[in-house]
Amino acid sequence: MVRIAGQSKNLNNFDTPSEDVGALLMQRIANKDRRAFESFYYDYTPRIGSFMMKLLKKPELVDEAINEFMMTVWQSADHFDPTKGKLSTWLFGIAHNKVLKVLERQRRHWREESLERNDADSTEHEWDALAAETEANDPHTPERTVLGWELGDILASTMDRLSPEHRTVLELVFSENYGYEEVAVIMGCPVNTVKTRIFHARKKLAELLAKRGYSPYDL
Repeated sequence: MVRIAGQSKNLNNFDTPSEDVGALLMQRIANKDRRAFESFYYDYTPRIGSFMMKLLKKPELVDEAINEFMMTVWQSADHFDPTKGKLSTWLFGIAHNKVLKVLERQRRHWREESLERNDADSTEHEWDALAAETEANDPHTPERTVLGWELGDILASTMDRLSPEHRTVLELVFSENYGYEEVAVIMGCPVNTVKTRIFHARKKLAELLAKRGYSPYDL
């Protein structure tokens, strides 16, 4: 189980092995070296777990996603090719997929509960509604930049109202410092889609903060 509570919100505070050391570790895991797998767990899951916590919010969901992440690494370590990209990019791609699966299971669970209660305010379309509202806005409306803001309580709580795709792309670019091409690999989408999500995520975030009476200059 990965303990997230009390850890820094800045994912870059987590030290992970160099790419060369990581590649050697993956070779050993591919050969079913359990000691190497244990080393991998302690070296990489704090950073991966913190990234997941930003999106899943609940430790029990992070534990679920981490377990699935570790199982995939154990089973697919031989699929990693250091000549085709960085290990960290490959790992975050796996982590992103696991987060989406956990979110989808949660979404189905909420849908089932809503149907049982005949709740007209079902949350099953919450994220889609947010995305649709964002897309409906004029893309040429000037956006307020949020680059460089500290992830304080106000910003963090506002981030929670973004769709998973928008939260993920902001975390990968601004917290993990990945370039657009690497984010495209992690999220399994074209680079132009990453750019579009960044634009709309920043714009939506600024709009939500403005509704609460804050501007970029207040943070």
